[in-house]
Amino acid sequence: MDIRTEILQMVQKKESELPTLPVAVDKIISVASDEKTTTQELLTVISYDQGMTTKLLKLANSIYYAQKIKVETIKRAITIIGFEEIIGIALGMGILSSFTEKTGLSLDMKALWIHGIGVATAAKELAKRTDPGLANKIFIPALLHDMGKVIFSVYFKEEYTRARQFAIEKKKPLYFAENALFKIDHAVLSALMMKRWHFPQSIILPCRFHHHPESSPIKFKHHALIINLADYLTQKAGIGYSGNPFPVAIKDSPQKIGISPSILKLTLDLLKRKEDEINDFFNITTGA
Repeated sequence: MDIRTEILQMVQKKESELPTLPVAVDKIISVASDEKTTTQELLTVISYDQGMTTKLLKLANSIYYAQKIKVETIKRAITIIGFEEIIGIALGMGILSSFTEKTGLSLDMKALWIHGIGVATAAKELAKRTDPGLANKIFIPALLHDMGKVIFSVYFKEEYTRARQFAIEKKKPLYFAENALFKIDHAVLSALMMKRWHFPQSIILPCRFHHHPESSPIKFKHHALIINLADYLTQKAGIGYSGNPFPVAIKDSPQKIGISPSILKLTLDLLKRKEDEINDFFNITTGA
């Protein structure tokens, strides 16, 4: 059986070796899917998980969010961090915890998660410059865009090591090697997993098309373009490591988003300056 067929069967079967997400994360996905969700409803869901509540409070008080007055309640933390960002961080922590006991992985999960935080940081900054209303909504798909790499790394360790070597030898991005060897890449796999876990389309589609934004449904094309460029900038800034030996952005992506060369440089410089803050974000959310 080829890897693509095996993956499709694994994702589509109700009973498979894929992890079940914690109950709190299931509830947060429901919250993320409902545009009418209130802050109080989100607060109630998060409060069921004491570990998550503690980490989110620590994060609200971290150098990443730079608050002068101590944040002492989760309600205040939601205000400081932002409704959409809280959902994204909670989802990320829940998904990451589902794989923490796996060993001998072909990718460094710490480096990959730091990369995701970097991409979310850059994507939010790019969105502020081009579509301020998108700035908070882009955080979740940007943070989780490489989730498919976790599945490859956990369940297809040797094959994924070969794919990474293939990318190095051919001097091509990792998604090229994945498609060449597996006939499926991590972006498609991310979307399949998100569909299995009932994520909303607003998260699934920007992740699914972050390497091919031009193929995205028009409603999410700008989202996918931003994540594509943020991904590239984060790799160029050396924030974490996504396993990709040859980062590329699609042709003319800054112009397509509406970003000038000077803003592009400012965003890259911002990422480099925020490296310590991004690492602090990682340490808090993983309990490292």
